Amino acid sequence: MSRKSVMEKPKTHTILIVDDLPENIKMLTQQLLPEYTVQVATTGKKALEIARSSSNLGVILLDVMMPEMDGYEVCRQLKEDSATQKIPVIFITASNEEIDELAGLELGAADYLSKPVSGAILRARIKTQISLSSAMAAMTEENSVFSENIRLREDVERISKHDLKGPLTAIINISNMLVNDKSLTSNHIELMELLSQSALRMLEMVNRSSDLYKMEQGTYRLNLVPVNLVKIVFQVFQELRVTVERKSVHCSLLINQKPGSSQEIFEVPGEDFMFFSMLSNLVKNAVEASPTGGEVLVLLDQFSNDPPNFTISVKNRGVVPAQIRGRLFERYATYGKEGGTGLGVYSASLMAKTMGGNLSFVTSESDGTTFLVNLPLPDKLHPRVSANEEMFTERMPGSSERKPRAEMKILVVDDYPFMRRVIIDILRQDGFATFLEAGDGNSAISLLEKNPVDLVLSDWYMPGKSGLELMEYMQSDAQLKKIPFIMITANLSLPEFEKAAEKGLRNYVTKPFSSDIIRKKVKAVLSKLQGDLE
Repeated sequence: MSRKSVMEKPKTHTILIVDDLPENIKMLTQQLLPEYTVQVATTGKKALEIARSSSNLGVILLDVMMPEMDGYEVCRQLKEDSATQKIPVIFITASNEEIDELAGLELGAADYLSKPVSGAILRARIKTQISLSSAMAAMTEENSVFSENIRLREDVERISKHDLKGPLTAIINISNMLVNDKSLTSNHIELMELLSQSALRMLEMVNRSSDLYKMEQGTYRLNLVPVNLVKIVFQVFQELRVTVERKSVHCSLLINQKPGSSQEIFEVPGEDFMFFSMLSNLVKNAVEASPTGGEVLVLLDQFSNDPPNFTISVKNRGVVPAQIRGRLFERYATYGKEGGTGLGVYSASLMAKTMGGNLSFVTSESDGTTFLVNLPLPDKLHPRVSANEEMFTERMPGSSERKPRAEMKILVVDDYPFMRRVIIDILRQDGFATFLEAGDGNSAISLLEKNPVDLVLSDWYMPGKSGLELMEYMQSDAQLKKIPFIMITANLSLPEFEKAAEKGLRNYVTKPFSSDIIRKKVKAVLSKLQGDLE
């Protein structure tokens, strides 16, 4: 390779000169060579042909006054064509020509230059437009990649949530049902409880990935159900057992200022996994911050204020370092702790805010540290109906199913066989005895056409016909539309719900669900049906 070829500057951009006068073309070409490659067009029609067939035009230098097709018309057509609209256009005009600069700029021209043009100014203007164009192209590409990454992340999260919530819900409910088996030893019961708690923790991790983002954006939609905070607290104590034993820390619970046991109930409206995650973060931090042999105290208190509220307090003898107190609720705030992410207190604060409350703390050398979660109590301490049931099921007080449960026939539709088994076992314990099963919407339709059914419970996302398509089919049939329908879904966004509600969806249960939620939902739906018939 010669020294000359090494030193030559590559001609990376082509400039298209559009002018009907040869002397103007010659002048502009001399000013651009050798820095740029030059193409020439003497008519507007030829300029459009070159622009549409070239892939590397950097700038078009366009004369305004030309025969047949003037520069304005050429510019208009360039900007209307998606293949050429992003190429910068600089109008070149004679100093004695009367032109309408505003009209040109409104058409999409990037700049104006008057002849005779200084070579240095011409090259500087071209360089500026190429830089701007390159920056816009890079930004567009980055936005495209960013949008694609968001789409892929949402797809992965949606798939993982759907695929993982099914089996994990089964693990939780199967283990909970086995705990009630009186033939099990105390050791077996403890193992079943550990299995259930591990599955709950996995579900919390699956949910947390995208839920925190939704909470930050204010788009998270609460799915309120009755939650026993005592059960949650002892699950957290159990999960942290290894750390607690290593530091010889004593964990205890007070309920309304009295010692609490795992058999007691402090039931409030909320979400199991949100309370579990929030308490897990706060108690874990308290245990880690406690001195060896210290105590971590969780307090649950109800207050009859106006409006009523309840509080969750987590106390320990440790002290929050002064260096971090002012930014403790910020994302990634951590100090002096190995392996800490700085997300624990941040996410706990975000969850408290999402549930309509707040998280605060006080810390001192004499009294240690207390984190206080203050949350509203909408109705009473022991709500018996979840928000879903109140919102989507108009219950008839005092009504009951007229047909005996043992004689009712229930169709359960889910592509996971073990999920069908879990739902059937839950309902069988409630007195229902006859069930039909289908793995997709098409199979369900075949069964519905051949068998009288009293209730349908269907998963949303399934291969073949989805649960929503099954519901639409039932809505279109004069007889099938009378059958109560409950949708079960692991991932229901607000737009999807609104779409489903428009098509007739009135009852649904979200995964993960407890056996109580399924029982209450079925009872409420059948009670409403009986009320409508009376």
